[in-house]
Amino acid sequence: MKRIYTGFFLALWLGSTWAQTPGPLVDAAWIAENSCLEDVRVLDIRSKKIDGESRSEYALGHIPCAVHSDYVKAGWRAKKGAVPGMLPPIDELERLIGALGIDETTHVVVAPLGENAKSMAAATRVYWTFKLLGHDRVSILNGGTRGHAADKSRSLETGTTTPVPKRFVSRLRPEMLPDHEQVAAAAADGVVLVDYRRADEYLGITRNGKTQKPGTLAGAHNLPIEWLTVDNGGTLRSPEALRRLTVLAEIDPEAPQIAFCNTGHNSALGWFVSSEMLGNARSRLYDGSMAEWSRLEERPIERKFAAAD
Repeated sequence: MKRIYTGFFLALWLGSTWAQTPGPLVDAAWIAENSCLEDVRVLDIRSKKIDGESRSEYALGHIPCAVHSDYVKAGWRAKKGAVPGMLPPIDELERLIGALGIDETTHVVVAPLGENAKSMAAATRVYWTFKLLGHDRVSILNGGTRGHAADKSRSLETGTTTPVPKRFVSRLRPEMLPDHEQVAAAAADGVVLVDYRRADEYLGITRNGKTQKPGTLAGAHNLPIEWLTVDNGGTLRSPEALRRLTVLAEIDPEAPQIAFCNTGHNSALGWFVSSEMLGNARSRLYDGSMAEWSRLEERPIERKFAAAD
């Protein structure tokens, strides 16, 4: 009996200082209760500057106890050769994450601006990075900081929160990081390829400046990320709606899938929807995406719009 009571009171004590493990998405109410707990690190990844370059949105107002890590400048992505936006060296990511006060016991909540689907894709790219590094205690703030701040009853902090550095040790999951050869082999085996860019890029009507050629991977389906959030805002649609949209795009939500876009940014949101919200454990993200694929002479590209420029 003594052991039972000890466990009960220990659970009560832990419940007051440690967060309940949530799912891949948390809402503003969860953040309001948990953002300053010992084992929670809210990661504000906004990049926008106010008054030119003098002050960041983070400094002017952020979720209490959140730390800042600029998605664009902090080192979450790197240029490899001529290909932009790819996964940096693992040791660099370990140092980046540890410096933010994160170790294997920390529950990370990624808080983007929440302006639109592209903003939410930044959060899912960071989320995917943590998962790739073997860190499962990670969530995303649905609606982002903008959604949190919409309720005027919720307070924001100003200034800067400086974390105490920790040692972060990754446990890489290489199966989550297919290279172009593995993508080509998977496509030959019938794995579904999903292009999460706008339709004009998918069709080859326009070419993104980070790619060398217009078009898409041969046989790919198209599901623009703007479909995945409510009115292209910062709130993800329900799993039921996302499943219907996937089927509308003629994609089997249960089938093995490789998500891609131009640089692995948009497709991180597609991967998140497929893997984390719809439970497709056979969904993967092609990091190099069209920025890499279009530079490889041996890799075919399908251009559905073939009229002369």
